[in-house]
Amino acid sequence: MLGMALGAFLVAAPAFAQGGAAVPASEKTIMWVAITSGFAMAVAAVVCGYSQSRVAAAACEGMARNPGARPGIQFALILGLVFIETLALFTFAMIFAKVVPNFTS
Repeated sequence: MLGMALGAFLVAAPAFAQGGAAVPASEKTIMWVAITSGFAMAVAAVVCGYSQSRVAAAACEGMARNPGARPGIQFALILGLVFIETLALFTFAMIFAKVVPNFTS
């Protein structure tokens, strides 16, 4: 199911790649970009918070069950937290790249 959805996204992308005349963005469009960007950052923050809590809980449980495996579990914990946090940072970077040019012009 996931493979089919991913395939559909990859096939649909070239359909929107045709060039055309640049349409100036209206103020209403710029407003909606800012509003949806705020919701996107909120969703990314919620997903990151939930994921980080699950990773920390699993690491604590793993260290409690097997204290001898602490170095490996700790490394996996830190690496997992770094990857999860990049979700929020990449979302913020994309929002920044999309919203700021609209408000500076």
